[in-house]
Amino acid sequence: MNDFYGYMRISEDQSEEKQIFALREYGVEDSCIYKDRLEDLNYPAYYDLLDVIRPGDTVVLRSLDQLGDNYENIISKWEKVTKEHDAAIVVLDMELPDMAKALSGQFVSEFVLDVMNYVEQNRKVLRRQKQREGIRAAHERGVKFGSPPKMVPEEFKIIKREYEQGRLTVTDAAARLHISRATFRKWMKNEEIIQKGGF
Repeated sequence: MNDFYGYMRISEDQSEEKQIFALREYGVEDSCIYKDRLEDLNYPAYYDLLDVIRPGDTVVLRSLDQLGDNYENIISKWEKVTKEHDAAIVVLDMELPDMAKALSGQFVSEFVLDVMNYVEQNRKVLRRQKQREGIRAAHERGVKFGSPPKMVPEEFKIIKREYEQGRLTVTDAAARLHISRATFRKWMKNEEIIQKGGF
């Protein structure tokens, strides 16, 4: 006979009664409900559950996020149940027909993972697209990103002349101006130098 097990994660200030009630309604006995605290990232109850489930058993969740807080965690824990232990998963807040729920360990598990993967990838694409649009809009408003360019001090005029006369190396010149050698070279090449007090 195949058994039903419940799994849930709760925080210290969260009532577990609603989740327990939902699991009971599906036919899970209290002794078969495994509970982890959200604060415990080792998931001890989840791994205790893996020790007892057998092929053909069903793990009942109130919601998909009971398996983890991100896509990778959910996928990993889902596959341990459905693929490594050949058990089914039923997610109560997913509106699947009863026949589909009965197939959760096989067809529906693959379907759900495909949907989750699509949603996750689409979310990343949308986030990158919004970032690009935000940057483009900022550029159009004249917003500059990154550190502001260093202002060229008056001393640069003297040090530049000494460098051109061969009296200073790039390292020496940069050290006297308290800038990097790359910045010194950039100042030397740039005909439109941002100046402080003119040059």
